[in-house]
Amino acid sequence: MKRFINRYAVLALAGALVFGGCKDDHFLEGGEYVPALNSATLAPATNASGTQRAYVGTEVSVQGFNLDRLTAVTVADVPAEITAQNIKELKFRIPALELAQSDLPHEVELKAFGAGEEQFFSHAYYVTIPVTDASVSGYAPADGTVGTEITLSGRNLGQVTRIRFGSATVEAADFTEVDDEGAFVKFRVPAGDYAEPDSEVAIAAEWGTETVDVTGETPFLLHVPVFDALEPQPEGTNSAIGDELELTGCNLDLVTAVKWGGKALLIAAQSAEALTVRFPASIEAETPAVQSKSLVVEYGTPPLVQTVMLTEAWRVDTTPSSTATVPEFGQMTVEDGKFYLGKTVTVTGANLSAVEKIELQYDSERIEAAISAGATDSELKFTVPEDVTFNKASEVSVVALHNGGEQLEIGKATIYPFYYYKDVKLGSGSSSVANYPYSEFAWSNAFFMPDTGHVISTDEWVSGTVDSFALETSNKAILLDNKVPVLQKANITSEQYYGIEPYIFLTTGGDGKLAFQNPANSASQLKTHRYQSGKTAVSSTFGTPIIYFLVLKSGAVFDAVKDGSLTSIAEINKVAGSAAPAFGNGRNFIVGDVIAVQYVTYAKGTKPAAVGDIHKQGYIVVTEITCADPDKVSGSNTTAGEATDLTGYVKFDFYWSKTLNE
Repeated sequence: MKRFINRYAVLALAGALVFGGCKDDHFLEGGEYVPALNSATLAPATNASGTQRAYVGTEVSVQGFNLDRLTAVTVADVPAEITAQNIKELKFRIPALELAQSDLPHEVELKAFGAGEEQFFSHAYYVTIPVTDASVSGYAPADGTVGTEITLSGRNLGQVTRIRFGSATVEAADFTEVDDEGAFVKFRVPAGDYAEPDSEVAIAAEWGTETVDVTGETPFLLHVPVFDALEPQPEGTNSAIGDELELTGCNLDLVTAVKWGGKALLIAAQSAEALTVRFPASIEAETPAVQSKSLVVEYGTPPLVQTVMLTEAWRVDTTPSSTATVPEFGQMTVEDGKFYLGKTVTVTGANLSAVEKIELQYDSERIEAAISAGATDSELKFTVPEDVTFNKASEVSVVALHNGGEQLEIGKATIYPFYYYKDVKLGSGSSSVANYPYSEFAWSNAFFMPDTGHVISTDEWVSGTVDSFALETSNKAILLDNKVPVLQKANITSEQYYGIEPYIFLTTGGDGKLAFQNPANSASQLKTHRYQSGKTAVSSTFGTPIIYFLVLKSGAVFDAVKDGSLTSIAEINKVAGSAAPAFGNGRNFIVGDVIAVQYVTYAKGTKPAAVGDIHKQGYIVVTEITCADPDKVSGSNTTAGEATDLTGYVKFDFYWSKTLNE
């Protein structure tokens, strides 16, 4: 009898049973029936790639002969529940398996047994154990201070209940952001008793009863200010209004405030090793005049602030200074940390309402910087002016004029002679709303205006007559010459051409191609954007500003733009040649690339041939795209890169020059 069992088991293993053969093939000697399963009929028919899957709890069916004779089925040697059984069909359920969660299926062995535990069937099958636990794939940034926002990346991170930062704990209620799909969690470095200036800190995440090490072999490097011991004041001596006090230590450039009795002192000079503060005239006189109060420092990224006690008692004579009406200057701060054109600079100090004018002085030149309205005794703001004459980042003296022209230097600053706008988000127009519906986001974020750094809606573009020539039935300012837009100088003056703010927008074609557009590139491009009301397409005539693009993927300019070390936009070494760079791994650019933007002079009036033909130049640094997939290919399109959802956006940083050539 054993030889017959082995013969049929081998046939079943090979999946080669041919049904409808000799009746006697399905009997043992003495008339006993032999079970035989056909592996080709397994359903679902799983595979190693995971295009067809089965999970714990999935009901599996298989066909064959004499299947009512089977007594047991195992999956990876774990007994499975038989849910249905007759002569020709068997159904069973995948049992719970001790296998790791994974994106790819596990290969397991299916076995079927008859009476006496005789094995009649063995076959390789694939079972998926989906990833449901939270998992962390990385974190960033790798260093910072108190208040620095850290992002944990991974999967199912919505399950995280707390994060351990060294000995401190951040509860879920204090997370700054949790992605709806669980792709990331953000939290801030908590305040704590940190003694070392630079220390390595381990980060761990908890969910349920699980704890995972986030940092592994690359712990977070925590930087905090640490002060040398403050020498006590000699008996009988005090600080006075206007006096300066120098503090030394490590990482003192992280300090954001020094306070005496809760009153902020002026920070006169600051470096990593030394900090000089001044007791300002704004300290109110008290009785008795000499007061002893605590001296503390603050540091950290708002809204988290860490306080460090320097001394519990520091004596100050609060008698007003005889020079109380003279401006006193503390720090100059600016968004993004650099003095780009158009940026607002904040100056702190005392008696600042006495400042009459701010000037930037370099060589023999003096350029006035406009003071913003609302200056107070403790704070004033001014704007970095455009009309600097240099084209490369240069150090200038920032000078305040007061009392009819008396000068006081606030400090020195490096002025970058170009504009910088961070995290610009732009939506895409659609030439096929059936395939790529035009969303409210695309309508409200339709056009980017480099001269001001603003993104405006389609309605604003139309009602504000940004480009009045493009709103005409036919744009008399632009015609095509061999597919190249050419300015019609007989119909538009230089003043009119430059009076139209340059603008950039995105389009998505019927094939899903997402591209930056030159307004004058094609008569069909502007109408991809629509009015909010009724979704009516805007004018289909050409736009007027002539703009070209050049995609950069390497080189000195690319590196300088990407790492923030760019000091001059005027140093152009190549003119653009692409009018509409498209997104995708098979197209012109992807996230991380740099796109040069060149706005053509009126004198040229067409595609630039030399750097002298460029009126203004800029650089797009593409940082994120949520409305397209760089690898998508579909339909007749064989090029990788297509739009997916126009409710998303293209995000970029943007550098833009002042006027380079007329």
